Amino acid sequence: MARVNRASQSVEITTGKRGRPARPPSPRNCAIYERIRLEGEHHEKVAADYAMSRQCVADIVARVESWLAAHPAHRLAQKMRVRCGKRWEKLWTWAIDSFDRSRQNRELKKERTARRAAGQPETVVTEQTVREQNGDPRYLNIAWRVAVREDRLWMPGEPDGRPPQNTEAALQAGELPPAVAGAGGLERLPVAGASRFGYLPAGLCDLAHLACGLGGDCGPVSTLFERRCAEAFRCLGFEVRELGQGCGRTADCLAVAAAERFAVIIDAKVRRRGYTLGTDDRQFCEYATRHTRELAQSGVERVYFAVIGRGFRQADLDKLAGFMTGTPIRSVVFVEVEALMRLIDDSIRRRREFRLAEIDQLLFGNKILEG
Repeated sequence: MARVNRASQSVEITTGKRGRPARPPSPRNCAIYERIRLEGEHHEKVAADYAMSRQCVADIVARVESWLAAHPAHRLAQKMRVRCGKRWEKLWTWAIDSFDRSRQNRELKKERTARRAAGQPETVVTEQTVREQNGDPRYLNIAWRVAVREDRLWMPGEPDGRPPQNTEAALQAGELPPAVAGAGGLERLPVAGASRFGYLPAGLCDLAHLACGLGGDCGPVSTLFERRCAEAFRCLGFEVRELGQGCGRTADCLAVAAAERFAVIIDAKVRRRGYTLGTDDRQFCEYATRHTRELAQSGVERVYFAVIGRGFRQADLDKLAGFMTGTPIRSVVFVEVEALMRLIDDSIRRRREFRLAEIDQLLFGNKILEG
């Protein structure tokens, strides 16, 4: 039986002819893309299974990736983006956790026998040495490669991913595919943080969606958003103590800059239609009084109170700042998630010259940090 050269048949047409809309990739090409990108298989093995060349497999992967980036509203693109996002988020988390473990100090213990004069018993002396570790940069390289890979899925001109206020109107206008809207409203939208912020870690690209109450696939959205905010301040260089649920009446986390002698009390708020202060002012004052007293014992002189969320109002800021007048808080800051994402992106881009003292100056004064 004659062999058929499949090189010319392997790549789906992704650009329409004569104005026709581009066709989505075939199930076979999607399977090849998932085996290469999600399962991490080698090109040679996949090429052997489909009786094609390695270059042909690489072309298919590139075409599928380009089609996903060019068709954000298609159902197939939505599905594959979610699958790829979950996979890359796990890889990014694993790489960052491994890097943190490689930074931990190593304790070395040595035992030696001390000789004594004749007639006296020998003494065993234990020597303990602590070696400081700078961390293995190979894990950061993996995290960077994951972020770059995820960034290729998003078009540079996409919006920031903030959901519209009226879901039904957006569906009727064709702005959102029907698969995006579930029984309880919006379930998940494409995360465009990777396209807007080129240096933002992949695990933080969904901050804007989580702040709106979207994307709680791995548990409650509020808990996931708190963890993301804590991770965000770790990326800035703070030492973060996660408190949150299960720790009594406490803030969500504390971000401490011990060398600069200042700290940030952080409370993350998930709101679909924007944040309203309501009765949180008394609770925030209690957080401020309790945590500033604890931080003062550690030598922290300046303490800020930050609320992370979206849709803040100046009237709420003025009201909360008035309640905080009698507390040791230096200033109150409302931080939009887009502003936090931009700050992290800028800090990583300028990692060599970036200093936490810039955050100290930025947080001074009651204000709303907008993206």
